[in-house]
Amino acid sequence: MVATTALLVLLAAESVVAGGGIVFLSLAFGSCESPGNTCDEAFGGAVVSVGPVLVALVLVATLVVCVLRLVRRKLTWPFALVGMAAVVAVFFGAILLVDSAITHGI
Repeated sequence: MVATTALLVLLAAESVVAGGGIVFLSLAFGSCESPGNTCDEAFGGAVVSVGPVLVALVLVATLVVCVLRLVRRKLTWPFALVGMAAVVAVFFGAILLVDSAITHGI
């Protein structure tokens, strides 16, 4: 129970940082005004908007699963680790998608 609680606190902190990091990815579209660069700003904007929502959904889903398993007195800490890995996957997926929305010219 102690390990699960500690991991859930880390997951909450990780989710805040990942959500903020995804929002900061919108700064990458500042290079769109440079000559030779092309950007799909609609796609990038969608990624920047949906990314933090996905992070929040992963956080809530992990919390619900962990609380339900704790109530039933079952092993729970691996599910908190899976939630942490899912937040990292969403973050890096958002980085890749935003990077694919920007084409650097010259």
